[in-house]
Amino acid sequence: MYYPWERGTTDRLDQEATITAAPLDEDAATDLARTLLSEGHPIDEVVARTGLDQNHVEMLASSSVKPDVARLAQYINDRLRELGMSQLEASKLGLVSRSSLNLLGKAKKDGKELRVPGRAMLSKLDELCSWEPGSAHDIMFGAQPVPRETQVGKRPRPVINPDADDDFDNLGVWIEKRLLELQMTKSRLAAIGGPGRTTLATLGKRGYQTSPETLERLDTHLMWEPGSALATLKGGTPVNRRIEIKPHPALVPVTSVIDKLKVLKSRAERQQLTIDQQIKDIDQALSQAYLVVEDLGTPRPFQITTPTTTSSSSS
Repeated sequence: MYYPWERGTTDRLDQEATITAAPLDEDAATDLARTLLSEGHPIDEVVARTGLDQNHVEMLASSSVKPDVARLAQYINDRLRELGMSQLEASKLGLVSRSSLNLLGKAKKDGKELRVPGRAMLSKLDELCSWEPGSAHDIMFGAQPVPRETQVGKRPRPVINPDADDDFDNLGVWIEKRLLELQMTKSRLAAIGGPGRTTLATLGKRGYQTSPETLERLDTHLMWEPGSALATLKGGTPVNRRIEIKPHPALVPVTSVIDKLKVLKSRAERQQLTIDQQIKDIDQALSQAYLVVEDLGTPRPFQITTPTTTSSSSS
């Protein structure tokens, strides 16, 4: 015995399972994308579940999903803290006023809907937060911003299949190949901060499992894009960083230092702009104070004249 609503639920679940299991045509994928977006799923997840191009999903989000201005405000505040700036300090840069930053995403007293920032304001927010163009817009529709410091020398990301079995042989082959390309020995790899020879020798043996830290060190010191070591462990291929040449081994540790220095330089430049603005504000305040002091200074003494007595009057 079953109830009609149970049958409807079962049919709906079966349809969803069918959609997930079978490849979707463009119309069905678009309908599913709209449904997922309306339920609040982020753009990245919708792209993965529907197979649609990210630009297509972003267009659907812009046309069918209400922009989440409060989410944008939260991301901006988090980014400003990451850059070491308060809203006041950020406003001194001259891009966005403090009041605009403070009111962004807050409900109005009259109950009206939140005002969605226009294209010009979104562009200024991208510049203020050092995001790639379009990031502020994408945040309102569930996507993640792209910091500019991550775009230097950007390459395709490695493809990771999390459901695949660990393939330590594949990982070992790619490590050996990369060491030859870099003209580096395993001892040299360990000396500059990579996994030691013992760790590399025991990969996949006696139940040894590779830790996330080991995979991250492989990515860093073999000059692979983040996630490459995990991709090779799952049977995939790594993605080399920067140009495909045989770099000098000294470039490996220097590259990681350069990446950190670029982030620090970006923060320092913004702090310097803040300091310069503060100096201008102080100079202006001093000028005004000097004028007040001059106006309130000691007045000139009045000249008192004594009447001159004539000789006729004295006689």
